[in-house]
Amino acid sequence: MYLSAERLALANQTVMDTFEQCSIVWQAIPHWDTGDPGQIRVADGKYNPPGFLPLLPKEEPFQVTVAQANAPTPDLLLTEVMAVTKDLAKAVDDDVLQYLYANAGKASATGVTPGPLLNELIDARAEVENAGYRAPSCLITNTKGLQKLSQLVSGYSILEQLLRAGNINALHRSQPLDPPDAKTRLVFIGRRRRIPEGAATEASPGEEPVDLAVSVLPSLEVVGENAAGEIELSARIRYAIRITDATGLVAIYDT
Repeated sequence: MYLSAERLALANQTVMDTFEQCSIVWQAIPHWDTGDPGQIRVADGKYNPPGFLPLLPKEEPFQVTVAQANAPTPDLLLTEVMAVTKDLAKAVDDDVLQYLYANAGKASATGVTPGPLLNELIDARAEVENAGYRAPSCLITNTKGLQKLSQLVSGYSILEQLLRAGNINALHRSQPLDPPDAKTRLVFIGRRRRIPEGAATEASPGEEPVDLAVSVLPSLEVVGENAAGEIELSARIRYAIRITDATGLVAIYDT
């Protein structure tokens, strides 16, 4: 045994907690466990026509010494685990958020002054509400988009008014949406259930336009000893992003 059962359980819990704290996807998009760690395909959730999606692994390998792994306290091991899990969360966000932006049911261009932004968020709200997603929505934007949403008019931020008009109760800023031209990018996600900000891990995914099917939850894999005599480990996850109803997603970009 490279790690005791107790230390492995603690490391696995640290991976899960850190991933949940660091991943926008985990906080904003409901997920469900397929119940089969060996599963490699999952139904795409569509009915016209139905299909299947591959469950793809992501991993962040790292190494620790025997001294780190078996120190009297787990601090040295957990420090490494948290650092690598942060990178795993970013890799998943990079993959999923860009996919949502590229595959939204509608893409709309807007100006970035308060008036056009307000109109576009109301139009996006109408689009998802007409598709049946009438609960408060989630908005994911890039850095430039957050700057534009937070503009000052007469010394006051317009952010609260924009979110209210768009019926948005969850806002996330995401580096993966930053394009090379540094323009505004937003993904408007409709919802059927009231999901508080950051609480998608507690939500039922079945009614939402997008969810994450997970066969291997964020966890630690112990691979074995490498040529340098260190213990090879990986922070890992296996998942598929499912857009079950693209009409619940609107991509907004700066003209």
